[in-house]
Amino acid sequence: MKRMADGGWQTAKPNAIRRLPSAIWFLTPLVALLALIYFRPLTLFFAARRVYLALIGMKSEFVQVGSHRIHYWVGGEGPPLVLVHGVAMRAEDWAPLLRTLAKTHRVYAPDLLGYGDSDQPRGSDYSVATQSDIVRGFIDAMHLQQPDVAGISMGGWIAMKFASEHPERVKRLVLLSSAGLAYESTLTESSFSATTIAEQRASFALQSDLAPRLPDFILRDVIRHSKTKAWIVRASMRSMLTRADLPLDGKLQRVHMPVLIVAGTKDRIVPFDVAKRLHRELPQSQLVPLTGCGHLGAFECRRETIRAVTAFLR
Repeated sequence: MKRMADGGWQTAKPNAIRRLPSAIWFLTPLVALLALIYFRPLTLFFAARRVYLALIGMKSEFVQVGSHRIHYWVGGEGPPLVLVHGVAMRAEDWAPLLRTLAKTHRVYAPDLLGYGDSDQPRGSDYSVATQSDIVRGFIDAMHLQQPDVAGISMGGWIAMKFASEHPERVKRLVLLSSAGLAYESTLTESSFSATTIAEQRASFALQSDLAPRLPDFILRDVIRHSKTKAWIVRASMRSMLTRADLPLDGKLQRVHMPVLIVAGTKDRIVPFDVAKRLHRELPQSQLVPLTGCGHLGAFECRRETIRAVTAFLR
């Protein structure tokens, strides 16, 4: 206790109470951060990835392609390299490879129509044919004369279609875990637009051996985030699974530029046999197997992927 000026006595506040305002200032943002990590982990991940992209010199831009506003990332110096992402992906997903690729190339990574921050018109079929036209329009809008073009999964299919229709526009072609030829598949139009944790875990298990270890709170946020694009993903998948005119079997005679094929031997989405068949149809191609890797081998086995790609594009 302490004596007051009027002679009375006042009980001293405990030190813990006096320090309470400081503790609140410290704990409030900490609790908010923990809540964000738990309820919106993808928000933090995407923010961190964009910071990383900015730090390595990539810039977020928009360009008009026909009647559509297309978003893209661009950076680096050297000959042009256009990267085409796959279904249920976006341009930012190339991030693990961009730092290396941008050391030797001017890299352009567009969000396909409907994906990422690009326009998502309701009237589009989001087919490989439509996206191939978007890639052509993007290359035109960027005034690129003869870029190298790389595509992953559905993006490889799109890149191949573009190269087969406009071979004079592509210098070299890189296909990573690429679809494009007909094969028996158990996929459905909803395989990559899950609505439950069990479905999301099964979807990730198709893509990677690492993904099934993700905790439920991350999977819940993946489902929440993907809802806005689910109808586009389903439209893309529906087109690939049902349109008999889209597979490129026997249609690659005009693809005469050098081609690199990189594929995981344990790919559960596009079997490795597809890569071997592509290699046979493209006699000028090189085939690099990623032993023991799955559909996301380009990222999970990126050391081998980067080594193959940089040597090919040197």
